[in-house]
Amino acid sequence: MFSWINQNRFVYILSNLFVLPATFIPFFDFISNISFIVAFILLINTNLLLLLGLCVVFTIKNNSNYRFNLLLRLKGEEISKSDYECVYLYAWCTLLRYSIIILAANQIFLFFE
Repeated sequence: MFSWINQNRFVYILSNLFVLPATFIPFFDFISNISFIVAFILLINTNLLLLLGLCVVFTIKNNSNYRFNLLLRLKGEEISKSDYECVYLYAWCTLLRYSIIILAANQIFLFFE
């Protein structure tokens, strides 16, 4: 039983560390949305399968972000900072934002190569 609690705390701490860079960057969601537009434009003529994957990730990110905002309103500002469910959902949204930005950076690099 105690190993499960320690493992759960480990995942909680790791999730907090994972989202830390995103919390310090202002308008991080806006940056990921701009990255989506850039990657979408660059992928239209080159790779339709990757474009479809990008659209799916973008849709899941927006859905997760909507659910996170609902959960934030439900639990309140102070409780949500230490709630496991809020931290995990925000980490999931941040992972999707990171993936969109990385994909856009990769496509920009390949475009100028």
